[in-house]
Amino acid sequence: MKYIKLLSVCIGISLLCGCKKFANVPPPNNQLTTETVFTSDNTVVAALAGMYIRTYVNNNQTWQIDMSVCPENSADETHYYTTNTTYDPFYLNNIAIDNSTVQTTWTNLYKTVYMANAIIAGVQANSASLTDSIQTKAIAESKFMRAFSYFYLVNLFGDVPLVLTTAAINTTNAARTAKDQVYTQIIADLQDAQSKLRSDYWSSPTNDRVRPNKFAATALLARVYLYLGRWSDAEAQATAVINQSSLYALQSTANIGNVFLKDNTEAIFQMDGTASGSIYLGYNNLAWQYVFYNTLLLTPWMVMTDNLVNAFEPGDARYTTWVRSLNYGGTTCYYPYKYKNMNATTGSSAEAYVYLRLAEQYLIRAEARAEQGNTDGAAADINVIRNRAGLGNTTAATQADLLLAVEQERRIELFCELGHRWYDLKRTNRADAVLSVEKTGWKSTAALYPIPSLEISNDANLTQNTGY
Repeated sequence: MKYIKLLSVCIGISLLCGCKKFANVPPPNNQLTTETVFTSDNTVVAALAGMYIRTYVNNNQTWQIDMSVCPENSADETHYYTTNTTYDPFYLNNIAIDNSTVQTTWTNLYKTVYMANAIIAGVQANSASLTDSIQTKAIAESKFMRAFSYFYLVNLFGDVPLVLTTAAINTTNAARTAKDQVYTQIIADLQDAQSKLRSDYWSSPTNDRVRPNKFAATALLARVYLYLGRWSDAEAQATAVINQSSLYALQSTANIGNVFLKDNTEAIFQMDGTASGSIYLGYNNLAWQYVFYNTLLLTPWMVMTDNLVNAFEPGDARYTTWVRSLNYGGTTCYYPYKYKNMNATTGSSAEAYVYLRLAEQYLIRAEARAEQGNTDGAAADINVIRNRAGLGNTTAATQADLLLAVEQERRIELFCELGHRWYDLKRTNRADAVLSVEKTGWKSTAALYPIPSLEISNDANLTQNTGY
């Protein structure tokens, strides 16, 4: 696999992208190998900064778009207004094996994995030269990011190569690893990160929420357990986050628009768009992708499906705050308005991409409780989210009805956020029932994206997903 041969390049990019916000450390002049990069605390901090910036700002933030828009189109949330060769294949669930967006998504996720592996290996190899706190920080954060990346890899592609080293002998021509085994590694990484990361946001010099803390690992672990059907574990982890009232609180109904602002109290883990002064804090590519009316975008791009628009209840603050419409050519087009900053902003107006937030933890716990027969507890958690949206309590009372109520609240609360709906339909085995009605030509094998043909041609042991 070609991404395996990029240590010097990736670490070089990492250090060169390490802007002053994270570290004011000049890159080494010599070739950036593990022997030179990881011999001081400063260079480790710079390598960590590079890993995050490489993930957050990759290709002018297009990674953020692809990880949201593509699965949203694959589900029943959005579609391109007219025709678009990039996104139509996702909406039509007819993706070619040489699709460039799928290739980019695969490559970018594995680059983060590779950089995390390089940091872990480099820190361990040079432990005598590093302080204990930096070692702990670097390894724990790298394991979180590795788990984060593998979570999306297995949910997009199914079985994928599990790469835990930078050694070419172990990674060249790597075969696919069973999804369950990848999940076992994800859990191990998150548990280790959870045990070593501090509770506060110590890993960022400004204590903002763009670096993972203990509860970011806990929140992602709750999601993983939910996906695996480990209900009691999912409930326990979600509860651990919900109980941290000194750190986290839902935004009020009146302030629900603040959910996507940087460092708001609902945010558990965010991603920042700052890099070397070329991409400014607050400039948001998802806003440019969704918001219609601006001087550069004369026609609509991505629109919400009628099915999604009609799923909102009257009086829902999430609709009035997070949805906008535009009459274009006599047609009313609806679009997401969660992210809205299309120009550089700072301070209290700055947005940051949200990857983990408190509302999801309530919905995780609600579903886990319902699955365990705790109907009162499930209803209570659903009502927290509904009441925050200005709605009355749920009328669901039976286990089956509560599970459908959770599905509905997840759909409305998390719409157009990193493909939650796509993953929810698949993990609950509801994709066929829902999408076969919503879409012409839906087939079950479309639930997984194709393994990129370039990766298969470069790796003799990679196999293709069924249906491609």
